[in-house]
Amino acid sequence: METENSSGVTYRLLTGISVTQSIQLDKHVALLPADTSHLDFPTALSACGGPDDIAVVAAFIPRVTAQFRITASSPEELATHAWNSSWDALLLSAVFLAEISFNLDSNTSAERISRQSTLRATSLKMFGLSNQEPRLITASDANWLTNNYGNAHELLSKESFRNAVHCLSSYRWHTAPRVRMAILWAGIEGLFGATSEIRFRLSVCAARFLHPDDSDARTATFNDVKRLYNTRSKAVHGSKTKTAINNEVEESAQLLCKLLRRCIEVRSLPDEKDLLP
Repeated sequence: METENSSGVTYRLLTGISVTQSIQLDKHVALLPADTSHLDFPTALSACGGPDDIAVVAAFIPRVTAQFRITASSPEELATHAWNSSWDALLLSAVFLAEISFNLDSNTSAERISRQSTLRATSLKMFGLSNQEPRLITASDANWLTNNYGNAHELLSKESFRNAVHCLSSYRWHTAPRVRMAILWAGIEGLFGATSEIRFRLSVCAARFLHPDDSDARTATFNDVKRLYNTRSKAVHGSKTKTAINNEVEESAQLLCKLLRRCIEVRSLPDEKDLLP
């Protein structure tokens, strides 16, 4: 077991998600609870190495609610796994519809940060500054992660899956609803790859992929996807809409979340050839 001061362990501090137990995501990354309530501002600042670190620490330390514990057998391997843990944060953001920030690293766990610790900003993009309550990972969620997280990592080798994950985890970074809609549908369309009769093909394929054994649910999803695609087209092409599209944006996010979770659970991407009648 590595100690807090070992060169084989580091911590990535997270906001936007909270857990009540340790969840081992893979061999090198565990998702843990985190508590920085003991930290006063001068102590946090004293652990920073420069002004950029200070800016990120000041914004995010009070919001930290979880952390990755990243382990490896050498400093070089640790650096690789720490860098790749960004994808773990993006995956969690996507499958739980959360906005997780992951731009602060510590050489000690959140609970043991002191003046002797080192806090380092890994990104200066201030995404994830939200006053919303962090997404609580329940016992059911933890069980789902244990059973399926390995599948998700395997699917990251597929470009369309990576693209969809990034679209869903980053759409909130933009304030304009039309831009959010375009980003989400780039992820949805990319999963299916339809190039003609797109609205019909997407509606059929999404309904059949999500509900292979439930005809009523297929019909409802088919109609929902058609309606959302119509709104997507107006948003992307600048057409006027009768009402604000904020609701349709969130419905599209939920649709993409369902599609990604289904991909993970069945360990494959949707195949249009198998889904079209």
